[in-house]
Amino acid sequence: MSATIYLYQTLHLCHGRVRLLDRHVGLLDRCARELFGRRYLPDLPRLERQILTLVAEQHYPDDLSTFVRIELTADGEERLVPAGVSYYDGYALRSVRPEGVGIVYEPPLNGYPTQAREAAVAAGHRMAECAGGRVAVQIGLDGAYHTIEGAPLAVVQGYTVRLAPESGPCEIPPSNFGPEGKSLHGYRFEPPRSVEYELLARAVQAAGLTLCEEPFGPDIRTGIDEMFWLDHRGITALSHCDGRPLMSIIAERVADALEGLFH
Repeated sequence: MSATIYLYQTLHLCHGRVRLLDRHVGLLDRCARELFGRRYLPDLPRLERQILTLVAEQHYPDDLSTFVRIELTADGEERLVPAGVSYYDGYALRSVRPEGVGIVYEPPLNGYPTQAREAAVAAGHRMAECAGGRVAVQIGLDGAYHTIEGAPLAVVQGYTVRLAPESGPCEIPPSNFGPEGKSLHGYRFEPPRSVEYELLARAVQAAGLTLCEEPFGPDIRTGIDEMFWLDHRGITALSHCDGRPLMSIIAERVADALEGLFH
């Protein structure tokens, strides 16, 4: 039996509203077109009602953020999956500050949100634990930082926040063929930026900080003050990366600006 291929997005719900639903759906639509050759164009009010009904059925609290996951299969099946409850009301700087370990790995299809990417992130996480840390700071085969636990990664130097590119282009070998037998020789899939990456970039600018979007590698560690990432839960700052102690002052400032985008 072949494995079911699917795309995924995890949604943040707060005070009865699904945040950035149109952005998540738009990303799924683009990825479905490029990987599955089909569109994903749900009726957004209908989808939001279904998500809120699922949350109510799970008896999730109203005064904390909650999460629901959309899974979209290659056959076009849409699945809504409960994804837990936050300790916080909205996006926040999470109190947990784990130790990060640089792990070299490259997820399949680079940055596309597939279950294969999730498996690679889980394997990287386990490798980080075996190395004495708690989370994996992904170093790509190009030698550059890309993500932490599969989410957009930022480092702080003074009042400059550098965002790492989540992935690079995905080359398609000449032996592969696209829909209706059309050759994809020389074609390059350019994975889209995640919703969280775009949101983090907005929050950095809203906090009045300098944003720099250029690749950087582990050699930057000796000159950084902080390292953090943004996922559907909020911002998490590392306490250490490969043994180097880090702060979380700017991360807190960015987290405040992030939540302010929704008020």
